[in-house]
Amino acid sequence: MASLLEKDQIGKREDLADYIALVDAHDCPLVSGAKKGAKPGNTRMDWQADAYASAVATGTIDGTDVGSSDYQNPGENRAILSNYVQVHRRSIRVSPLSLEISNVAGINDEIANGIAKKLVELKRDMEKSYLSANDAQEDDGSSNAYLTKGLATWISTSGGSVLQVPAAFRTPSASIETTATTADITYTTVQDVLASIYSETGSIKNFTMPLGRTLKRAFTDRLTGTRSVTDASNNIAATQVRTFSPQSGKKVTLAVDFFEGDFGSVALVPDNFMPAQTDGYVLDMDGIEIRYGKLPEVKELPDSGGGPIRMVEAVAALVVKNPLAHGKFDLAS
Repeated sequence: MASLLEKDQIGKREDLADYIALVDAHDCPLVSGAKKGAKPGNTRMDWQADAYASAVATGTIDGTDVGSSDYQNPGENRAILSNYVQVHRRSIRVSPLSLEISNVAGINDEIANGIAKKLVELKRDMEKSYLSANDAQEDDGSSNAYLTKGLATWISTSGGSVLQVPAAFRTPSASIETTATTADITYTTVQDVLASIYSETGSIKNFTMPLGRTLKRAFTDRLTGTRSVTDASNNIAATQVRTFSPQSGKKVTLAVDFFEGDFGSVALVPDNFMPAQTDGYVLDMDGIEIRYGKLPEVKELPDSGGGPIRMVEAVAALVVKNPLAHGKFDLAS
């Protein structure tokens, strides 16, 4: 375990301003916005998903009795979905001289400062894990730790290979846009994904979409203004005309933060921890939970002379109640 030694301390008091600026202060919209579910009862969690039978347009002949061929199994579409918990941990150690003698600008307490930083870093670790393409993984006691299945694997046509999502509940390919690029994404591209989700759920929803920087720029660059139709026969390229508002010369507003389509509305939330900056997840947040086996906590570990140790740890799992309710943009740049 790496220790902070007095000789390595940065910012020891000389003529430094009495503050420290954190350059990296990313938000974690998924971890912050997801519901906090019930505490897991085990390292593996199971929950049920169900679906209605397909609608029919046939009638019933008057006066006929119910026969054995008419019987229907009310649980025929029911399935079990599963995921593992994941242990998220950060730790610090501060040497005695660093703690008791050194005077660092802007730091009144190295331990308190270190704990505050590690709590933020732990939250960022969780955000990255839950947005990732990680498959579920079981702890083998040596080289493999528990991993919770990430959103990129939940929202896929394969459903992962470990604790695999049953075929009937895997996100259909029409809800996953992979053919468009950030250079040619259109309104139709987004509408088609929302239409596919609606075809699975029958509900028009307000979605939240964590997305990378490049995809966010593509929404603004490609979906603003009026685009002309390409005349392929005469080889006339399409052009895009943009109207800036207001036009007083003092301010230009050009951003897409919210997309409203025929089958739902999507709030675009930039997230620096997406697996790729061209990715985005269309999430019905009512169907996303983080279940904490242990909320982030700080634990004091024994000091054997090298300085006080603090461990920051959380145990949690990502729950996607039904992958059919979500979509994904997995675009080329």
